[in-house]
Amino acid sequence: MTIRSVRVSHIVLTTKDIAELLLENLRSCEDRDLMFKMFARLAKKYSACGTRKKGGDLGFLEFNTTAPELEKAAQEAPVGEVRGPVNSRYGYHIFVVTEEGKMVDTGADGTDLPMGAGEGTL
Repeated sequence: MTIRSVRVSHIVLTTKDIAELLLENLRSCEDRDLMFKMFARLAKKYSACGTRKKGGDLGFLEFNTTAPELEKAAQEAPVGEVRGPVNSRYGYHIFVVTEEGKMVDTGADGTDLPMGAGEGTL
């Protein structure tokens, strides 16, 4: 699996039926910008997650910082396509990858650190 830097918005719901209903409504949007606006409104109204205040925006996902089921599904999803429901211990997620960041080498791989454990260590 290729690891991507993705920005994700999600809506967490308590039942699969409600998740599928919202998913169906979002997929019926023919305009992508309208779908993003509708997604944010639905998140603010229905999501069981604290991100509801931000329209469901989780920001760019860091490895192992969210539900593993959601992280895996987001890695496989194209930008701008609503996906789900993904079941996790938090509930049923419907989500959309809103942006893909460019992965760059920061050069911080440890090769520039001094040899040895440092002062004051055995």
